Amino acid sequence: MVEDKDIRLEDPDLEEKEIDEGKAAALLAYIPFLCFVPLIKMRDNRYAVAHGKQGLVLLLIELVAAVLLVPRISTLIWQLVLVASLGAAIYGVINVLQGRWAKLPFIGDFAERMKI
Repeated sequence: MVEDKDIRLEDPDLEEKEIDEGKAAALLAYIPFLCFVPLIKMRDNRYAVAHGKQGLVLLLIELVAAVLLVPRISTLIWQLVLVASLGAAIYGVINVLQGRWAKLPFIGDFAERMKI
C-alpha cells in the first residue's frame, strides 16, 4: 500500500528501482481514461501513483470542459483547455521518460491533496 507520505518534487526516499518499475504505468497516466492503470495496478509504487493522480486531475478537467461546452463562446475556451491539457500531458510524459518527478502546473497541487 502507498505510504501516507506522498511523493514530493525532490523525494530522497524515491529509489531508482521504484522509478524504473513505475515508468510504464506512469506513462499511461497521461492518456485519457488510462490514468486509472497506475492508480489501481501500481498502488505500491509512489512514482506511478503520483503521476496517476496528476493524470486523473487532468482527465477531470477535460471532462468538465466537455460538459461545459457551449456553442461559439466556449468553443475557444474548450480549444484552449485541450491545448493546455495536451501540453501538460506531454510535459508529464517527458518527465516519466527521463525518470524525473515534477508537478504539473496547477494540476500537481490538486493531485497531491487527493487521498487515493
